[in-house]
Amino acid sequence: MAYEITRDYIRTGNSRSGQRIGTVRFIVSHDTGNPGSTAYGNRNYFDNQQPSASAHTFIDDKYILEIIPLSEKAWHVRSNVTGDNSRYGANSNDAAIGVELCHGGKINFQQAYNRYVWYHAYLCDRFNLNPNSDIVAHATLDPSRRTDPINILRTHGISWSMFIDDVAEALRNFNGATPLAPAAPSAPSKPQTSKPPASVVKGTTVSLPISEGDSGPFVRDIQQELIKAGYRLPRFGADGKFGEETENAVMKFQKDNNLSVDGLVGPVTLNRLQEVNHQRVSASDFPLPSGVYRRGDQGNAVKQIQRALKQINFNPGSIDGIYGPNTEDAVKRFQSMYKALADDGIYGPNTRKYIRMELDD
Repeated sequence: MAYEITRDYIRTGNSRSGQRIGTVRFIVSHDTGNPGSTAYGNRNYFDNQQPSASAHTFIDDKYILEIIPLSEKAWHVRSNVTGDNSRYGANSNDAAIGVELCHGGKINFQQAYNRYVWYHAYLCDRFNLNPNSDIVAHATLDPSRRTDPINILRTHGISWSMFIDDVAEALRNFNGATPLAPAAPSAPSKPQTSKPPASVVKGTTVSLPISEGDSGPFVRDIQQELIKAGYRLPRFGADGKFGEETENAVMKFQKDNNLSVDGLVGPVTLNRLQEVNHQRVSASDFPLPSGVYRRGDQGNAVKQIQRALKQINFNPGSIDGIYGPNTEDAVKRFQSMYKALADDGIYGPNTRKYIRMELDD
């Protein structure tokens, strides 16, 4: 199946420098780490907040959304990691396309995953790359800090090798291209494939302020941000139409946050709304116990461990204070992301250190 690619580029600034990328040698696969955030929600965040980070493309169940041209650099991997240099002879930001998977909340994972797979195949076809050797997980390049997208894929029953196989199959299906041979470590295979169907450029860039009468994906993402912040839209929900209900919710949000109450979503209101929904987790929000805990233990300390694991997307099941098989499995899955941790399912000082690092990141 072919999918549309929407190109809606953010403005230049900290997130988009405009610097030209070199030869594209590989793809770095990410996930957003912010469950429920959509492709357009991320685009709006990077366009308005301009953090010193970015990615080329965000994918959810509705959009493959390129926010930075593939001819320009994006800041999606720390420059001081060495895995990309040893594998590909270049920093990721200089020679790779960064692709983010949106997940969680109301996002249909299977539909988002299908687009994610197809787009990786599209990039392999466009840049003459081999999925077996030229796609790498962010977690592989920065294993002490990142688990994406391996952990999210695993929670849906998909291993990294299964994902790569899916990309290779999608690439083979581009107009009956010949199957890929496994890549040799010293001389990766560069199969020739026919071009995928042309992408569709929708030109959906919008300008602020957004007000009553406007409609479209930007409006829907504003509505979703309002709902996430606790401002209900009981009659129409996130329908992409800026009506009276949405205007009233915007005005209430503005009043609660000491903003000018005009019902218009301009830069100030949008920035504040995104700040509310992107606040960093503090240590006081998720206290972690000291000591060692394992299967069979019970009590408030175990609840703290379970809450923290759930916050960083390693679901331990019920937050019941019982260190049972589900909690043990969640700890094991978390530990498996870090070479420095034993994969034993036992919570101790080292595991505590890395959970805290993820919570504070």
